[in-house]
Amino acid sequence: MAIVTISRQVGSMGDEIADQVCRDLGIRLVGGDHFQAKAQECDDDFAKECRAFETEEPAGFFERIFMRHPANTSLFASLVYSEAAQGDAVVLGRGSQIVLAEDPAVLKVRIVSPRHVRVERLAQRKGISSDDAATYLNRHDRHRRALIESIFHKDLSDWSLYDMVLNTKDLSADLVAKLICLAAETEGPISQEQKASYADRALAKAVEAAIKKKVVTVPVREVEVTSQGNGRLSLDGAVQDDDSRKHAGDIALAHPGVTAVDNQLRVTKLGI
Repeated sequence: MAIVTISRQVGSMGDEIADQVCRDLGIRLVGGDHFQAKAQECDDDFAKECRAFETEEPAGFFERIFMRHPANTSLFASLVYSEAAQGDAVVLGRGSQIVLAEDPAVLKVRIVSPRHVRVERLAQRKGISSDDAATYLNRHDRHRRALIESIFHKDLSDWSLYDMVLNTKDLSADLVAKLICLAAETEGPISQEQKASYADRALAKAVEAAIKKKVVTVPVREVEVTSQGNGRLSLDGAVQDDDSRKHAGDIALAHPGVTAVDNQLRVTKLGI
């Protein structure tokens, strides 16, 4: 077993496949509703934003949250790493394949299908006309591409982001799920060492988000927080003055779980 991220086009049967993979492997499904619930536990400001949009569809909710507060890209990455730290799971969408892109222990899957097939499936599933289904699909695809590009500056159609790209035009959801399970089972379970590494990265990204929310940073060299293990963090990037540099270090050191901070932030007016 492993951690599996599944990115899917609407109408490609990605949701059904993710559910089947979870049942076959006996592991957790981490989807949009779960992330939204977790987001509301992060801090008071973020919880208020979440409650304000709790009636939104997941895509609208996340787009508005991230557009209002760019620091929440770091916070969302922290949520993904926190879920990975809990062990084997299927993480559905939300750019998780990008957050976990450099980790070979994660199986990154993309589920696709030709447009006309997706339109037909949507029309049947929702009981709507083909024209309405096509309009819905176009809007959803455009929205999802823009969301991922604005948050992560990546293109969903970049196949280098994935280990497997599976076309469900002529393949059943059950068969595709079996293929994913076969690949996942070759990875073996997530080790305690890997879980600890994910937890370290979750802490680093949570601190990064806290700094970005309170300190004015330099866009051309944004603050980046990395973990050295055992609660030790390193701060890199640029801020506008010495007070901001000190403030960032104080925020990091005061964060629960942090034991030491190596503040390598530079002071520069560039980009201010």
